[in-house]
This record gives sequence, structure tokens and C-alpha cells, in this order.
Amino acid sequence: MKRTLLLFLLVFSCGLAFSLDFGLLADQAFEAENDLTTYTPALAPWLSWDGGGRLSVYFSGVFSFKYSKSGDGDSGNGGWRDPALLPELSLFALTYRASDNFSLEAGRVNYADALGVTASGLFDGIRFSVSGPNYGSLSAGAYYSGLQYKETAEIIMTGDDMIHYSQPWSTDESGSYFASRRLFAALRWDAALGELNALSAEALFQFDLNDTVDTLHSQYGEILAEFFPRYMMRISAGAFFEVMERSDGDASAAFGALAGFRMDLPGAMNHGINLATQYSSGSWNDNFSAFTPISSHTQGMVFPGTFSGLWIFSAEYSARLFQALFGECSLRYFAKTYEESGDEGQLYGGELWASLAWQPLNDVRLIFGGGVFIPGTGNYYPADTDPLWKISAGLSLSF
Repeated sequence: MKRTLLLFLLVFSCGLAFSLDFGLLADQAFEAENDLTTYTPALAPWLSWDGGGRLSVYFSGVFSFKYSKSGDGDSGNGGWRDPALLPELSLFALTYRASDNFSLEAGRVNYADALGVTASGLFDGIRFSVSGPNYGSLSAGAYYSGLQYKETAEIIMTGDDMIHYSQPWSTDESGSYFASRRLFAALRWDAALGELNALSAEALFQFDLNDTVDTLHSQYGEILAEFFPRYMMRISAGAFFEVMERSDGDASAAFGALAGFRMDLPGAMNHGINLATQYSSGSWNDNFSAFTPISSHTQGMVFPGTFSGLWIFSAEYSARLFQALFGECSLRYFAKTYEESGDEGQLYGGELWASLAWQPLNDVRLIFGGGVFIPGTGNYYPADTDPLWKISAGLSLSF
């Protein structure tokens, strides 16, 4: 009996060991722009475990240093600021798949809304999805942002959020690490409309849990339709609206829309074009205010503006130049959708960006990019405003 038990434990331990996988990702990132240069080395250990097809676990963390140097060179150490070690829990997901039609996920998980305009990134929460031939796919989840690093989460919805976000991270008591405390729930439905079309609808409900005077609760509704009229071609169109309630009792609404056209071009080069436009309402009156997303991601590679009160036109071209070399270039134009006193115009200007990615091996990836934002192509900034430029490079090694 003891020999049988020992043999069982040995076989079980071997099975557990072979289902466990782990590794280390080493990143080197460099970025230079008009008045700032940064260098960020980082190590990201990861671990995954497959429990036999139904249960799986994935864990990854990031430990990074961010060296920065301002253009005026007034900081110590030859102009470079001394960095502090920044630890982050990147992704921690426990996934249970009862069948091909039902899954449950909990932990720090990736989330993006149907249109990609309201919330995207890593959030702590739980999500389930179920699908069937008669009703498509249904998913629901609840997510929290207050346990993440603030510069990774980019949750800036109020003036208090901006003040908290602008405080530098440090290891002493004066440092501020965590993002704005926001809780939101999302309910999404995806369905196929025939063989070549698809429809998605989603509702989000956001609750402000911050202990501040200026609070903001918001609700969102989104709808997206995608059409595939021909092979290698996609047309998409969507609309969204938002209702906001502030701590002073004021309520307002916002809305927006987007459209896109994607086409893979013929030939052996594996290349394609993508044309798109996105629009969000601005501060017009007491009833309509600027669209306020949960995630305040910048909309340009150089241009620093977020999607609040912005109209974007973009054209992108991407190609696989060689077996291991990929290239991409984009042109974006930004306009303001509302007027304020003192504005000379509503056209911010245009941005040009190009990048190359070289991946000679699965474990090695090198990226280089650069671009410029030209205020002179618009009328919002003064005529003598200098262009903004940026170059970036990154090296990733997987062990």
C-alpha cells in the first residue's frame, strides 16, 4: 500500500512539474523628446501553470528603474535624476473553462471595451463569458483600478485625479503609488450577423470610490458594427454616449462616434492600410460636457492629448518588409470639438510617426520609432510654436 501511494505521488508530482512553465523577460527602453530623455531597464519574471485543460494560472511582475534627464540639466548627478525601484504586479489571472462555451477569469486581467475608447488595460476583478449558437457571446465583469501603479493605469477623470497623478513616485511617505480608486462593471454582447458581419453592444457603470470632494460617477453605452464586404477588407462603425453625475449634484451627457476601413493589400509583402476617424463631444453647455473616459490614454505617439473633446483623423500603412523585419508609418490629425475663451482656432495640427520592428528570433525583439507633431499645420497654437519630436527604441530578450 505504501509503495502504491508513493508511486501515485511521484507520478502526480511529475505531472505538476511538466505543466509548470516560467521565464524572464528583460526590457531596455529609451526615449528622447524635446526637453526630456528617459532610459528604463526592467525585468519581468513570469510563471504559468496548466491544470489539465480547465484550470490555468498565469503570473507576471515587473521590476523597473526609470532614469530621466531634463533639457535644462538642473537636476543632480550630471542632470540625471536618481531612480527608485518600481515594483509592479503586471498580470495575475486564474482562468477556469468549464467547456468551450463557458469561462471564468479572476485576478489582474486584461480588459478593453467594445470600441476601445472608454477603458483598456489591466484591472483587478472577475469576468465570466458564455456563448451559444442562438444568442452569440455574453460577458460580464467587475473591475477595480485602485491597486495598480498610477502611471500604468492612467486613470485621470477629475481635477483631484490629476493632482494625485502628478505627484512623483518615491519610496518615502511623500510618494504616491496607487491609481485613482474606480470601480466599474461591464456587460457585453457580441453576435454574428450572417457570415460576414458582426455586432457588439456594451454597457459600463463606473463608481468613484475616492475620498475627495470632487467625485464623478459615470455610465456608458456603446455599439459597434463590423462589415466584411470582401476578403481582406473590413469596415467598422460605432457610436457611444456617457452620462455623468458629479458630487455637487450636476449631471451632464457626452457622446461620440468612430468609423474605420481596413484592407490587406495584394502581393507577397503582407501589407495593408487602415483609415479611421474618432469623434468625442466637448464642453458645450450645462447639459453637454467633454467625454470623460475611465482610461486617459494619449491619442498620439507625440501629441499628448487624450480623447476627451477630440476629433482624430488617421491613416496607417504597415508591411512585413522581410522575414523578420516589420515596418509601420502613420499620419494623424487632431482637432478640438469645443471652443473656449481665448482660443484662436480648433485645429491642433498633424503628427507623423514611423517605426521598425526586427525579430530575428522568437526570444529577441528590437523596436525603433520616431516622429514629429507640427502645430503649424493647425490654428490652435501660436504661429511660432516649435514642433514636438520624439524618438524611442526598445530591446526585449526572453529567457
